[in-house]
Amino acid sequence: MDRFVQVVPLLGVRTLGRRSFDYLVPSELEEEVVRGRLVRIPFNRRVIRGIVVGTGTSGDVSTRKIRELKDVLPYHLGVSLLGIAERMSSYYHAPLGACLLQVAPPVGSGRGHGVGRLVTWVGERSGKDGVAKPSREGESSSLTPKQEHALSLLHSPGEPLVHLCSRAGVGRGVVQALVEKGLLVSWKAPLPRAPMPRDDSAGLEESGGADATVASAPELEHRLTAEQMAAFETLDSALNSREPKREVLWGVTGSGKTELYLRLAEEVLAHGGSAIVLVPEIGLSVQAEIRFRRRFGENVGILHSGLPPGERLREYRRVLSGEARVVVGARSAVFAPVENLKLVVVDEAHDTSYKQAEEPHYDARTVAWWRIQEAGGLLLEGSATPPVGSMLWEGEPIRLRERASGANLPEVELVDMRSQGGKKSLSPRSRGALQATLRRGEQAVVLLNRRGYSSFLQCTECGGVPACDHCEIALTYHRSAGVLRCHHCGYQNRAPGICPTCGSGSLSRGAPGTQRVEEELAELVPEGALFRLDSDVTTSGGRVTRILEGFSRARPGVLLGTQMVAKGHDYPDVTLVLVADADTGLYAADFRSAERTFQLLTQVVGRSGRGERAGKALVQTWNPDAHCIRMALARDDEGFLADELAQRERLGFPPFRNFTRVIVSSKDEEKAKAAGNYLLERLKPYLSSDELLGPVRLLRLRGRSRWQLVLAAEDGERVPLIVDKMVEELRGPFARRRVDLLVDVDPEWLD
Repeated sequence: MDRFVQVVPLLGVRTLGRRSFDYLVPSELEEEVVRGRLVRIPFNRRVIRGIVVGTGTSGDVSTRKIRELKDVLPYHLGVSLLGIAERMSSYYHAPLGACLLQVAPPVGSGRGHGVGRLVTWVGERSGKDGVAKPSREGESSSLTPKQEHALSLLHSPGEPLVHLCSRAGVGRGVVQALVEKGLLVSWKAPLPRAPMPRDDSAGLEESGGADATVASAPELEHRLTAEQMAAFETLDSALNSREPKREVLWGVTGSGKTELYLRLAEEVLAHGGSAIVLVPEIGLSVQAEIRFRRRFGENVGILHSGLPPGERLREYRRVLSGEARVVVGARSAVFAPVENLKLVVVDEAHDTSYKQAEEPHYDARTVAWWRIQEAGGLLLEGSATPPVGSMLWEGEPIRLRERASGANLPEVELVDMRSQGGKKSLSPRSRGALQATLRRGEQAVVLLNRRGYSSFLQCTECGGVPACDHCEIALTYHRSAGVLRCHHCGYQNRAPGICPTCGSGSLSRGAPGTQRVEEELAELVPEGALFRLDSDVTTSGGRVTRILEGFSRARPGVLLGTQMVAKGHDYPDVTLVLVADADTGLYAADFRSAERTFQLLTQVVGRSGRGERAGKALVQTWNPDAHCIRMALARDDEGFLADELAQRERLGFPPFRNFTRVIVSSKDEEKAKAAGNYLLERLKPYLSSDELLGPVRLLRLRGRSRWQLVLAAEDGERVPLIVDKMVEELRGPFARRRVDLLVDVDPEWLD
């Protein structure tokens, strides 16, 4: 008898909801097709991947019209991950296909069967095949200075061509000339799993002085302080509890949290378990992998969206086979297919990047807790600035109040820009402190959480500001490229010389961005010692690593960047932190703006003075009386959290009420507005006026008008049922009117 199965296509199409489709299983594949199996199916006019979620037919279509699935792929989702995807779909009101796509195996490149992207390597003439080849007489004596320099830096027995060129500061032609002269050989091979620095100065959080010659050298355990030992004993007890546990490790910057993560992972491995370690940025996942591989070797795998397709598939297979039982990665690594999961670490747990901006709008911290609830074990959320909401969890946070090295926290000085400000981004006081740091051959970190050259251009005559054609957002000026660019949709055009509105006035610059500060710093910093880290220059994890490696070797050196420079970096010779503008996020239209300002200042100030030399931090602000800035500089974290909790309880904000935001959007402004008002009327019978905030008009983005309604309720069970019914009934009719309906549960942002 023919067999039928129900398959969910791996598509993120909202209108599909949680729908599955019936397919006929060919007789020769019947034994292989079970729930959770990855298959290839005909869908409309394409052949795509799908996952089997059930057997039999739904009864919606005559069996004579059911199409046959194409073939079976060699992957099977376990019950656990399949259940996680279904729970995500239900909790976040997201299409099941989009959720299954998160947990499904990555698609390989199709070449090399998952071995990774092939690149050019260069090495010693006997480095690739072990056979020495005769040199061309006289070639070695006719090298240019650049060729000699590149040859002297070559790592034995070989390395990727791009890595050698980057370290030597030469073009490909210089190295290719060495190949043509017979002094080097070249070949094609995959990139290494992670770009590994050659010394211990890669800026790993609390590195503690690991082997300084080879990044993959075994790392010795560091002696724990009394405070660390007490914390470890508490966490080890939670790890071995019969009940799933969720703990907060609240430690000042440099307090040795990473060493505790390593100890707990070691404990898990010793008992046959697996661990997942999450970091907020792809660049930090590469650094964290280095640290964990020093301790655990090839037992560590890395998973994140920045890996080339083939390499990502290779790492996935290593994790799936059990070869790698400690997985390090950014947000998506929470779905790693590990067996016997017993530990999930969320480092920098306050970071908003753990919440996905695209659908499904899942929060990796929530998903991690679901996985631990199912498997048993420990979810550990570490931070120097834990989220306000975590203060209401059961149990007290585990505190680390001292730096593990014994170093003091840096001296902090507020720079009042009302009296110190001028034409330059850095005040005279800040410039003087930076020059003194550079003269001593030390390092500095400069934070400005604003990309580009200036946040906008403005006409000096009519006051007009060039805006995006698709978004109601001012275009950011990028001087190096000579363009105005939208940081939301990517639209850009050439920067005009005169006002495009009135045609007469010249254009003045708005608030400075990292490119403009980089230009100012170039006047103070020696050539080759200034490094910029923001999303305009960091297009991949490898690029981040190369920038940080360069900074780690520079004495003196300055690292300039956006919030990326505040996360998880440990450079012992950084003795100065400059915050160019502490006010960038202070007045954002979000109830968490004060909390985020407090967190960012605390984190970046903590990059200073982590070694033997005392550290200092200068914080420039136009609002020196702002509550969150004053408390951050005074290190009154407990007072700030208590004040925030009291204010949010009074106003009815999370964590005292659960927020769910519903956004309707359309290219037609009137349709979007009508849809928002219609939603309000449909929800009024089920929710009180106090629980319905809006609808309000949001800024137009990517050519679509948007209206938002926020559902705020203390009852965590009632709203999901209401929203579920609303989505089921309205998403289809809205789509036919070309109105999109999007749901964001537990939103990080309200704009």
